[in-house]
Amino acid sequence: MEYLKIIILAIIQGLTEFLPVSSSGHLALAEYLLGIESPGVTLEVFLHFGTFLSVLVIFWKDIVKILIAVFGNFWKVWKYPTVMKVNEDFAMGVYIALSMIPAGIVGLLFEEQIDGMFDNIVLVGVALLVTGTVLFLTQWAQNERRPVTGWRAFLMGVIQAIAIIPGISRSGSTVSMGMFLGMPREKVAKFSFLMALPLIFGATIMKAKDAFAAEGFVWSGIIIGTVTAFLFGYFAVKWLLRAIIKGRLYIFGFYCLALGFLAIIFG
Repeated sequence: MEYLKIIILAIIQGLTEFLPVSSSGHLALAEYLLGIESPGVTLEVFLHFGTFLSVLVIFWKDIVKILIAVFGNFWKVWKYPTVMKVNEDFAMGVYIALSMIPAGIVGLLFEEQIDGMFDNIVLVGVALLVTGTVLFLTQWAQNERRPVTGWRAFLMGVIQAIAIIPGISRSGSTVSMGMFLGMPREKVAKFSFLMALPLIFGATIMKAKDAFAAEGFVWSGIIIGTVTAFLFGYFAVKWLLRAIIKGRLYIFGFYCLALGFLAIIFG
């Protein structure tokens, strides 16, 4: 694949993986409207790895604290409720685990059906309209101080599972759900990014097996794609964090609505 196409795909992946505009929808539209071929399993794995690293760099302190708390209290099963009350980092680890369940089930059981959705541009357009509408409604969500709880984390996980549909933004839908549930914006934003990390890492590992077995490596292109996805992913996360905290998530809704109508027209 030409370097220019690799860079374009990496920019799309880096920006849209975490901005609330659906990376899967953008990749499907790029392939359909711009004639850009699928990057192949190997490059796709490394592009996802680049965006994974961007979140890892931004939230590494929180991730380290959560891992220490989880591994330090993992065997105290009978004391989980008590430990969660006194250790916020351990509680966060449990909530992240709960949020992973719905998406993990959907991804394992419906992988082929999900892959087929990428060929239906009209469906992608409709899904983008749904994303845009949800984002637009967030301007009326109250910035309350309700804490992250098990059932709120699970509901955000259900929404994350629905966002496997191309055109439904994972970050946009999970953050919106958290805001509608009355959680504070800064906590919703952080939790939305942290709950995505295990799934991105798991999907990368699963696809990596096929990539290493089936394809050769053009390391120059892979390195360029990974670094580009990392850089644009880093700035996308920073940008989205500011937009969420300032209550401007709805602005992305206009873009998704416009792109959704465009996809339906061309589809």
